Amino acid sequence: MAWADDADSSAAAPSSSATSQSDSTGDRKLTTKRDRDSAAESEASEESDESEDADTDDADEDAEVDDADPQDDSETDENSDPAPEDEPPPDSEDEAEPADGSDDVQPETETAVADVEDAVKVKTTKATAKSDDPGVPPQDSTTITVTTEVSAPAAASTTTVSTALNTERDDETTATATATRPNLITAIVNVVTSMVDWAQQKADTQPGDAPQPPFLWALMAFARRELDNLLTARTTNAPRSSVVAPTSLALTDATTAAATAAANSPWLNPQVSASTRFIDWVTGPNANTVGRFQIYGTDLGIMWDNGIVDNPATPEIEKRQILIAFGDSFGLPGMQGRHIYNTLFRSNDRDLSDGITIPDGEWFNGNMFGGAPLDAPTRARPIINRPSWLPGSVTLIPTAGVSVVTPDDPLARFGVTQYVSFMSVTKWGQAGRWTTNYSAVAYSYDNGENFVVAPQSVRYNSFLSGNRNFQQSAYVKGDDGYVYVYGTPNGRQGAAYLARVAEENILDVSEYEYYKKASSGWFGSSTPARWVKGSPSSASAIIGKSGGLFGFTKPGYTVSEMSVQYNEYLKKYVVLYGDQANRIVMRTSDTPEGLWSDATVLMNQQTGGIYAPMLHPWSPATEGVGSKLYWNLSLWSDYNVMLMETDLSKL
Repeated sequence: MAWADDADSSAAAPSSSATSQSDSTGDRKLTTKRDRDSAAESEASEESDESEDADTDDADEDAEVDDADPQDDSETDENSDPAPEDEPPPDSEDEAEPADGSDDVQPETETAVADVEDAVKVKTTKATAKSDDPGVPPQDSTTITVTTEVSAPAAASTTTVSTALNTERDDETTATATATRPNLITAIVNVVTSMVDWAQQKADTQPGDAPQPPFLWALMAFARRELDNLLTARTTNAPRSSVVAPTSLALTDATTAAATAAANSPWLNPQVSASTRFIDWVTGPNANTVGRFQIYGTDLGIMWDNGIVDNPATPEIEKRQILIAFGDSFGLPGMQGRHIYNTLFRSNDRDLSDGITIPDGEWFNGNMFGGAPLDAPTRARPIINRPSWLPGSVTLIPTAGVSVVTPDDPLARFGVTQYVSFMSVTKWGQAGRWTTNYSAVAYSYDNGENFVVAPQSVRYNSFLSGNRNFQQSAYVKGDDGYVYVYGTPNGRQGAAYLARVAEENILDVSEYEYYKKASSGWFGSSTPARWVKGSPSSASAIIGKSGGLFGFTKPGYTVSEMSVQYNEYLKKYVVLYGDQANRIVMRTSDTPEGLWSDATVLMNQQTGGIYAPMLHPWSPATEGVGSKLYWNLSLWSDYNVMLMETDLSKL
């Protein structure tokens, strides 16, 4: 969400902005999951073309060191929304250096003649301990052979360093060995594996303990890059017939993913808490949404399952997708360039451990299942524009989305209708405060390609009307045929209220029922909890604004942008939202109305200002196939959306 002019969203972009945007991003490095896969395939192809009998290069020629430090050069507007708390810069730590040298006596070795050695064999004699005790039998000298070899198959997806050790142990013997020349690969591997072991020990501590130190992740990412560079340089001309030693040490996929996250993370430590970590960017220059969609900056990223069943007759078209709605979007850095009120991306990516893949748009192919609705071959367009019959505003921002099966509606092309709740913002105030004049629901029959605002869904924001508590929304479908709607006032200082409506009546505000909590009356009388139809002012606050006199000091007191799901792993409903301290918190409940648990902090406020946690409906924990919960999170300083992961087993 951001500032906007009071004009139609689609008309807010001069053509020159689009051109400038396209030109300015041509040389930008792409680091999305999709681009990394393409790069890996290209590298494998290049290696396969090399001659097997190529001459070896100088083994001492090292790869160029990429030691650029992460930096945040963006500035936060004091009047922006949200305003991040001032925080001291992270404590600096001295750069660690591996210890060099040893007091061991080194045996004489032969001088190597070749510039490159594929293996180094060292023979040394163990000194047998002498003893005057006749009970100690004499022991023969033992020879130790140490073989170190590097093998890098052309098609390998991970780097493997293999070592073989043939030793005969003696209880009372010692051995010293030295290589003809230092092996840089072994040194780097030792550094990396030592840090991995340390990280694992830190990760195995109690849930309340601090996560791994930021310096560890930065150093491990650096060492990992150096290892990749060194192996690439040394194995390009290595004989393809190299034999891998029987015992191998492989850098695991988890280590590779951690190093990648460290390189792309907006914070020095991607592990922001014991349970939660940064995965990858969803939007912006680091996610390749600039060149493909002219989206340099945006926020929110509300996600829902489109509910469309794949057609076996057309396996090349994957119709089951996640739809992702965004707020104010800009084509240039610093919230400049082409501006649209909102937009939408699509994805069918189910492996979220390394990010969300957004496919390209399909400008010449109907585009209903392409990466985004387009108004040019590589330009995303808004999905909701203001109708002429509604009052003016500065922007229209989506707050919730849901799909409903509508087989009897002849206009629903795939038997499913998409619904998006949005708010109309008339004024931006101080941090966390803004004013709306109404909220409403828009619907789409073509998988989010085109939306229409329903007149009967409009909720005008009036002080005397309970509709003021439903200016922002979160949807979750129950198993009883109802769509449950969680509402909050404009801004981030309110609580959450609850309504429900039959799926077929979601566009008609007069059909909604509002949850009123049980209450006690005079002389011991009480009124049970109930649903009140057509009276939004009857709704009770069910999340936030509780905890007694000092409730405001507890996590989760106020409710900002929120999302709700039923979680199969926990067998409970789960809600995520930002609270009064910009912490991201989670609550659980057995039913949509509660009682809701106390708030659990998933992550504290971070440098740059975080907000709007939006749950991914295909998370393993949501579907009951694992404990990982994935969700989008917006960062104000970068003004983009990133994917986060929470391991519920660590809470």
